[in-house]
Amino acid sequence: MIQRFSLFVAVLIVGASSLMLAVQVTGQTVGEVKDTSLEGNVAQNNTIILNAAEQGEDETAEQGEDETAEQGEGEKYRWIDGAGMENPHLSINSNTEYTIKIDNPTDEEHQLVIDSGADGNVSEIAKGHEVKPGKSDEFKFTANQVGELGYHCKYHPDQMNGTITVS
Repeated sequence: MIQRFSLFVAVLIVGASSLMLAVQVTGQTVGEVKDTSLEGNVAQNNTIILNAAEQGEDETAEQGEDETAEQGEGEKYRWIDGAGMENPHLSINSNTEYTIKIDNPTDEEHQLVIDSGADGNVSEIAKGHEVKPGKSDEFKFTANQVGELGYHCKYHPDQMNGTITVS
C-alpha cells in the first residue's frame, strides 16, 4: 500500500511539473529557446507588465469608519510587475517602442499615466485606456528623450506610482 501511494505521489509530481513546463513554453516552436530574462522590469521583447493589485486596507484609513462610507475607501492599490515587485522602477531605452500590458483584477477602475516627472504631478506624456474591473488593456509607448519620467494611476496617484529611467 505504501509503495502504491509513493508511486502515486511521484506520478502526481511529475505530471504537475510537465504541466508547468507546457504552460511555460506555450507560443514557442519546437527547439526554439525563449529568453525570458529581464532588463530591470522589461521583458526582452520590449513588453512591460504592470498589473493593478489590491493590497488590503490602507494604513491611512481611519479606524471605525462609518459603514456607509464609499466603497473602496481605505483600500491600498499598487502596480505590480511580472516579478511581483510593487510600484517598480522601470528602465527603458529612448527611441524604442514598448508595449505596456495592464491587467485589472481589482474592483476599481485604473488608468496608467506616464508623466514628465518622477513625482506623478507633472505634465502628462502618455496614457493608456481606462481599465475597468476584470478587464485588460495594452498600449504602445516610446520615450524620445533620455532622463527620468514618472508613472501613476489616474484614480490612485498617491498609491500607484513609480519612476521610469530612460537611457
